[in-house]
Amino acid sequence: MTASLTWLSTPDDVGADLRAELTACWRDVANAGGAVGFAQQLPVTDAVVRPVLDATVEAPGNRLLVARAGDEVAGWLVLATNTEPVFAHWAWVQRVQTAVTHRGTGVARALMAEVARSAREDLGLDWLRIEVRGGAGLEPFYERFGWQVVGRWPGAIAVTPDDRRDEVLMALPLR
Repeated sequence: MTASLTWLSTPDDVGADLRAELTACWRDVANAGGAVGFAQQLPVTDAVVRPVLDATVEAPGNRLLVARAGDEVAGWLVLATNTEPVFAHWAWVQRVQTAVTHRGTGVARALMAEVARSAREDLGLDWLRIEVRGGAGLEPFYERFGWQVVGRWPGAIAVTPDDRRDEVLMALPLR
């Protein structure tokens, strides 16, 4: 993969142009069937995705990791840290996505390696957590990077009113 990775730790780091690019990526990934939210709203438009992106960027403790290939956003994810001291030793990985045009190029692999490295080395965390949509075949992808299934919430995700999926809980030990 020839993408560059950049951490963005404050809302001011994510300007209007980048927000538009991230919105477009999220829209396209969701509309292509990616398990990144909006399941019952498909197809989604920028007008649906943008307020959720803005809330994600503005949330306290969120850091974005953005992969760029040339001038394009190739993928991104959110590392949501905890502000409460009793939970400060772990964080959530959220919204992992690779732009549709960059799938199969190693972007997701680079994102996952960097989020684990940064969480361990830069932030001194002990664990990462992620929740994935059951029935989407995502567990083997994360397991390749050392993630373990630690539980599930049966039927927690209503992809459609008639399609309920488990929310699969996964963890990555960093120590």
